Amino acid sequence: MVRELLDQEVEAAKKGHESEISRANYDFVFLGQDKLGPLDEYVIRIIPKRKERYLFSGQIWLDSTTLRIRRLEGVPAKSPSFWITDIHITMQFGEVESMWMPISVDAIATVRFSGRYTIAGRNISVGNPQSTLPNQ
Repeated sequence: MVRELLDQEVEAAKKGHESEISRANYDFVFLGQDKLGPLDEYVIRIIPKRKERYLFSGQIWLDSTTLRIRRLEGVPAKSPSFWITDIHITMQFGEVESMWMPISVDAIATVRFSGRYTIAGRNISVGNPQSTLPNQ
């Protein structure tokens, strides 16, 4: 099951624009503001325009200064596999060596005939979790 999820992540990365969080793939609804420690964030509901396994239905938290995604939480618009009947994914993002990228991925999945499983991705140590504007 883990191998299948990793293969799907690689395939999603190859799809590029078809899976990115943009107006081409999603409708957006502003839900309000939140605070992560000292950081202000915008909370946005994302609604996929198509039922594809590389698109999510859920919420994103955007840094109010840089508009970078700090957190994504939701469910795939389409089940990634016959074997997975339900899955909830949480991704945290941060700056790692001047690149903005996922730093942790957690999923809780219900696997057909096997029950509920939790998958925790490797957390990458982030030097400065504070939001920073791109270097000029």
